Amino acid sequence: MNETLIRKRKIFWSWQDEKQEAWLSGMSREGMHLKGPDSFGSYFFMQGPAREYSYRLDFNKSKTADDYLQLIRDAGWEHLGSRAGWHYWRKEIQDNKIPEIFTDPESKIQKYQRLLASFITSAPALYIIGLAIFKQYPGRHPLWFVILFISLFMAWIVFAAINSIMIQLRINELKRKRTL
Repeated sequence: MNETLIRKRKIFWSWQDEKQEAWLSGMSREGMHLKGPDSFGSYFFMQGPAREYSYRLDFNKSKTADDYLQLIRDAGWEHLGSRAGWHYWRKEIQDNKIPEIFTDPESKIQKYQRLLASFITSAPALYIIGLAIFKQYPGRHPLWFVILFISLFMAWIVFAAINSIMIQLRINELKRKRTL
């Protein structure tokens, strides 16, 4: 069988995992089945007959990844790959029942808390690296380098802040649903 790989590019924010899942499911209904994620915003698809798949994403950078992967595989999910802590899963829809990895709001809250922690811890790490660079060679950096470094650091702070706020809003929304 001759398999055709097709690369598609589409960018989603980290809090738009459900939108990304819906897009991937729609692609499968059109006969484009995710083979795996590639670099940022890039996906590989296999062309084939249209199928009803449920795609789910989970954010998990834990060191117990083997146990984590096996647990979800044992539930019948196919692991399609991972990128930057995001794991891509697929399971065929049967009897019009859409399968879920997270069956309760608390599990989804924990997923978003793991994601939030990754954004919160990244900025101090970048700051420490920057301080180490400037301390190692004090006064020897050209002005363009200093401006570039500060600009990139500030851009990352804005990016992380936007993501953190939106993720926290998702957590709050799930907490409200939990209490209903």
